Amino acid sequence: MKKVLGLISSPRKKGNSEIMTKEIMLHTGSDNRFEILRLLDLHIEPCKACYSCMKPGKKCPRDDDVEFLFHKIAEADGIILSSPVYHWGINTGIQRIFDRVFLFPRWANVFANKPCVTFVTYGAPYEEGYALSVLNELIRELNLRLKDCAAFLGASPGDVLKYEKNIEMAKQLGQALFNPSYKRKQRNFECPNCFSNMIKFRLETDLPSPSWRSIGRAECAFCGTVAEIKASEKGVEVVYHGQGLYTEEFPKRLSEWHEASIKSFLKEKKKIERLTEKYENMDVKIISKPNPS
Repeated sequence: MKKVLGLISSPRKKGNSEIMTKEIMLHTGSDNRFEILRLLDLHIEPCKACYSCMKPGKKCPRDDDVEFLFHKIAEADGIILSSPVYHWGINTGIQRIFDRVFLFPRWANVFANKPCVTFVTYGAPYEEGYALSVLNELIRELNLRLKDCAAFLGASPGDVLKYEKNIEMAKQLGQALFNPSYKRKQRNFECPNCFSNMIKFRLETDLPSPSWRSIGRAECAFCGTVAEIKASEKGVEVVYHGQGLYTEEFPKRLSEWHEASIKSFLKEKKKIERLTEKYENMDVKIISKPNPS
């Protein structure tokens, strides 16, 4: 018996995200235990960017539910994570977790290789945007093992059930979650490393080159895998080279980058203070909402 945790960021109860989460659960195996956690029910505050959590012996000063969320993920055997598409992207339920990224390295070993599937729901045909790519990036930064992902068409509650393709894909996600031999079939134009089908064209070339990956004129917009775009008899083809950000060393590199950022900040703090003096002394009125009388 395995425990499956569904993390739903939609504000709707019994909406499309909940429907498809439960449909996926039905196909994860017999006798499993199912739990659903509504992310918008949690009190998760924004990051203060104070770096306290990066200092030895210190913890995040925010007293909220983010640690509760991470403990629930740790207790589960498999994760189903979803978001509705808002303006082509994720909604605030997911973004609030993303913004606490400095906490992720502490949980990297706990979450390592825990299987996960993701999906988004979207209302207008062909307007799924970039939300699924962002959702998958969160999974990789948490060091969970992404087995498969999908985008389900459906706007009003229950609309997702009108499309047989949605049901078939939900079944596939459910069966993939705990299947150790499951391998996702790569789709057209899709990056083999992070599953995104979005490519960016690099304009700047004078920035310092990162040590952890190659830089190309065309890249996967999310993990930076170098992309080569070719014309062929079949039309346009995209060939990817290398691994981009998401190698097995990614959680370690992320942690090292955070630590290096802190050390650099502390080393150059007095210099930065001198450079920013003129902004401190500017005559600018900071406004805020008045307290009710």
